[in-house]
Amino acid sequence: MKYPPEFRPHGISLLKTKDTYRLYVISHPKFYEVHTIEIFERKGKEWLHVGTLTDPLLTSPNDLFVVSENEIFLSNDHGTGGVPRYLWDDLFGFKRAEISHYDGKNWSNLGNPLSFGNGILYTKNSRGNEFLYRSGYSDKSVFQFPIRREQGKPVLEEPKRIHIHSGPDNLELDSQGRIFVVGHGSTYRFLRHVKNPNYYSPTQVFRISTDGNFQEVFATSGDLISAGSTAIPFEGRLYIAQIFNPYILNCKYTNSN
Repeated sequence: MKYPPEFRPHGISLLKTKDTYRLYVISHPKFYEVHTIEIFERKGKEWLHVGTLTDPLLTSPNDLFVVSENEIFLSNDHGTGGVPRYLWDDLFGFKRAEISHYDGKNWSNLGNPLSFGNGILYTKNSRGNEFLYRSGYSDKSVFQFPIRREQGKPVLEEPKRIHIHSGPDNLELDSQGRIFVVGHGSTYRFLRHVKNPNYYSPTQVFRISTDGNFQEVFATSGDLISAGSTAIPFEGRLYIAQIFNPYILNCKYTNSN
């Protein structure tokens, strides 16, 4: 595959239509300054780079969810200003990381800033009700926003806060409509792990029901996997990815009730 120049991948979202697969990938060509979404399409057995999206509202994109070619929800983890402002916001917990929305032509700001936005997930239930879920790392919570449409454009209503008492990362949906989210229980140990891969950082996995109740379904001090990022249940197994080390943990998953 031929990648675009200075490709530095981060959050991803796969869009499957009737005839094609499209992979949307956040990239940081120039750290803290330039951010893009690179689009790849599967052609036969190959993946080809077919487009790039960028906009000033991509202030520091962390994760995205592609609903269709004409709708993307994106979670920024910081606001504008580059490294000095990022550090300032982190130090004092200023909430400047907003949600951005793409309608196929233009980007807009959906507001609801956090001090560190993380994973984002769109769902639509059998009754046609739409929801947007977003991880708030500093808040140790997942926020559930009911979506109201005004002339087709999304408006986020007052969110329900699901306080998991751990810094949430990426959000994944299972076949029963439940959400799996990885949690970072210790920011201090996470930062130590960034500097020294031999220093373990704990990983937790929580399962959130459609009513907002949650339970921990996996936990390790970091010896099995450190600084986990994503948990995906599939056919009786739980696959847990991580931020820094190049392997995925594959474990038996039987807690299905």
